[in-house]
Amino acid sequence: MSTGADIARAALSRGDLIAAYDATVAAIEAGDASSAIRHCQVLALARMGDTERAMDLFEGYGLDTSGDAHERALGARLLKDRALAAPMGERQFALERALEAYHAVYKASGDSFPGINAATLALLAGREERARELAAALLGDPKVAGAGDYYLAVTKAEALLILGGTRDVAEVLRSAPVRGSKDHGARSGSARQLAMIADHLGMTEAARIKLLAPLAPPRTMHFCGHMFAADPAAEARLRAEIDDVLTHEDVGFAYGALACGGDLLVAETALDRGVPLHVVLPFDEADFLAQSVRPGGEGWEGRYRRSIDRAASVVRASDMDYFGDPAQYGYGSRMAMGMARLRAAHLAGEAVQVAIWDGADATGPAGTGADVAAWKAHGGRTRAIAPGDVDRKLIRPPPRTPAGYERALAAILFTDFQGFSTLKESALPAFWDGVMRVVAEVLDAHESEVECRNSWGDALYAVATSAATAAEIALQLQDRLARFDYATLGLDGSGGMRIGAHYGPAYRARDLITGRTTFYGTEVSKAARIEPVTPPGAVFVTEPFAAILMLEAQDRFKCRYVGRIALAKKFGDYPMYRLSRAA
Repeated sequence: MSTGADIARAALSRGDLIAAYDATVAAIEAGDASSAIRHCQVLALARMGDTERAMDLFEGYGLDTSGDAHERALGARLLKDRALAAPMGERQFALERALEAYHAVYKASGDSFPGINAATLALLAGREERARELAAALLGDPKVAGAGDYYLAVTKAEALLILGGTRDVAEVLRSAPVRGSKDHGARSGSARQLAMIADHLGMTEAARIKLLAPLAPPRTMHFCGHMFAADPAAEARLRAEIDDVLTHEDVGFAYGALACGGDLLVAETALDRGVPLHVVLPFDEADFLAQSVRPGGEGWEGRYRRSIDRAASVVRASDMDYFGDPAQYGYGSRMAMGMARLRAAHLAGEAVQVAIWDGADATGPAGTGADVAAWKAHGGRTRAIAPGDVDRKLIRPPPRTPAGYERALAAILFTDFQGFSTLKESALPAFWDGVMRVVAEVLDAHESEVECRNSWGDALYAVATSAATAAEIALQLQDRLARFDYATLGLDGSGGMRIGAHYGPAYRARDLITGRTTFYGTEVSKAARIEPVTPPGAVFVTEPFAAILMLEAQDRFKCRYVGRIALAKKFGDYPMYRLSRAA
């Protein structure tokens, strides 16, 4: 029977850091008090780049006193991550601190893992002689020299690289223990470590890429395709072409929907190859079946259900019904694209799009042409496969569309100020002229990109034209308010703004009370339930919001997973992310 730690380790090995973290939370809530499960949780956060949260948990869990050298060494790894992110003026001291932490674990345990990390940090800290001494000592260890498993092999490769033995490194990386490892998470970490050494030694980018090619993770795929009726001959041809593309691209993970035709063909081919499938449905499943699966004829629904049963995960971009708005499809596709890029980023790999596409440009916000255009617009690479002569004249049932109501994709912000209800009456003018003035100034600076705004008391409701704009507004608010003197309000610093953000389709209308533009609907209600569960000073965003940012503004923003959070007023629990600026 698998333990929580076994499940978490398997997810870490797949590079599925979110699943790994969720597995640790579930195990700890179920009563698992082992250091192993806590180590997995901290490691998942570390690999996601959430260094400070990981360090808080590492210290809180007492892993620094663990009897397991690898568990103790995780603290040194977090110090290393801090050092690599530190400003240049502070980096030397931080590297030295991480070096000594690794070396202390190495001296106490004799374990080669902290030893090789100490050697690498000595090199990066400019202590070349100590780095070479440590590397040579590790190569003198019979276990490392024999390189009988993956970890010993990459330790040997790292030590050889520190000593300048590039040719020997290439030979080790081509060896059976490395080639046979399916631990994509470990391989990704090894590649990052060796890349740092190569860069420090002045290796060219081309030479580094060639040297580390054996460690390259499999690619993550976003897939899409035209809908069409069943056609065994055409499908056999397409399946062979899809299989060739997946082989050539070394696809290891797949994200997309499951409409009849192209979607399902790619998904089935991926599943038959053992590729984990992550399904992203754009809206309510019953409506998706009616609109996108059954129109292809008998047989497609059975294939859909078999693929769903074999999928690694299934999420809905929105719980709402289909109201006849094509943008609902585009929204789901873009969320799948962002999730694919997030998975690729966790592995330091590449995401590629595979499209069963006739090459025609998009004529609206949805469809295969629109998906290809959106992917390419944000720097993505597409492998297109022509569908050929298939029957695409499918008849869909009419959607339940309320006549005369406009719908649009909305980036929705809700804020409130924790501590507002405790303010004395005499402090309210200072709050209004201070905190709310900052809110107004930030919104005014983005006036052309803010479609609606409203406030009541300490709260703000606003809708921006894009997730990136909403993210910028949210972070500017927190940046400005972090400098506010809360003592003027009679607060001891425990108060602060909480901001929740969501992205999804909503009704756009004229507010019958104020006469101004407003948005309403299920996704607006969801957004309103986020800020009450957000810590003061933080910005929490939903998975759709985070996915859209990963697609459209990965270079500007970072979304760190915080877990499945129960939203206010029993709205349900959803995956949530903490928003920050990219380093």
